[in-house]
Amino acid sequence: MPAFRQRTIRTVPTRKIRIAVIGAGYFGSLHANKFAAIKGAELTAVCDLQHERAEAVAAPHGALVVADHRKLGGIVDAAVVAVPTVSHYAVAKDCLEAGLDVLVEKPMCETLSEADSLIRLAKRKKRILQVGHLERFSPVIDALVANAKGAWYVESQRVSPFRGRGADTTVILDMMIHDLDHAMRVAGSPVSDVEAVGSPVLTETEDLASARIRFVNGCVAQLTASRIGGKINRRLRVYQRHRYVIADMAEHKLTVLHPVKGGNGVLPSLVGEDKHFPQSDLLLLQAKDFVEAVRSRTKPKVPAESIRPVLAAALEITDKLRAWRAGWK
Repeated sequence: MPAFRQRTIRTVPTRKIRIAVIGAGYFGSLHANKFAAIKGAELTAVCDLQHERAEAVAAPHGALVVADHRKLGGIVDAAVVAVPTVSHYAVAKDCLEAGLDVLVEKPMCETLSEADSLIRLAKRKKRILQVGHLERFSPVIDALVANAKGAWYVESQRVSPFRGRGADTTVILDMMIHDLDHAMRVAGSPVSDVEAVGSPVLTETEDLASARIRFVNGCVAQLTASRIGGKINRRLRVYQRHRYVIADMAEHKLTVLHPVKGGNGVLPSLVGEDKHFPQSDLLLLQAKDFVEAVRSRTKPKVPAESIRPVLAAALEITDKLRAWRAGWK
């Protein structure tokens, strides 16, 4: 009787996915709380250059405090990189080299060459590299994109009071990059041209910016972002030939308006309806998506390669803004 070779079948691991959070600042502490709350995950370690800060985040969850992120290999399966932007590339690279799956906060890197290097490394090491673009998990934005076919003009305003967070990078990479991502999804076309203005006000980098983006298919986007405003405003408007759609992220609401012709002395008007969405914990949804991707070895909802064009456009906006400002000196 001939001998049959036994086929090896890979099984999905049933144990909890061990997570390390690198960077115990504001966002690092939020990430730690979310991963600690997921049934299929375990917050195993917290890493920060400041031991006391790491201890404060780790202790409530019984996690280890690890001083050097390069010591995490073998201790955890995956890492969340929530360090200052300037260190994203170096820390994420170390983690990928150590065989860890990585969720890196946005912006992924400070340069496109660094982003490309991480994407290539993750592919070579067969590791997951996810970027923290939270609003990709928003049902409001999903509904906006679904209702934005044939858009010819996109307008966004993203304003918040100054909180000091994210001040290590520009308002473009900190805030506008979300609306840039949404506009690119709505347009469904590559960027052809960019104009930008803006200025530092309270920090050494740009605190307010306005960008006009033209897409190859003719769609135009006008994006404004400010982290020195008085009242939170997070609205994205999409204009189409026979429809006008407004997404309000702060109010968790989508408004779809249609023009109605007048007649017999009645003026034309816009009529429509509001659709309200329950407030979602986007950070928790992102954490669950990352854990599932690590467990099942499938692509997460926001793989790094999907963010590369957005980062490229954000960096182009930054370059054009600085060139404009240099002309005023």
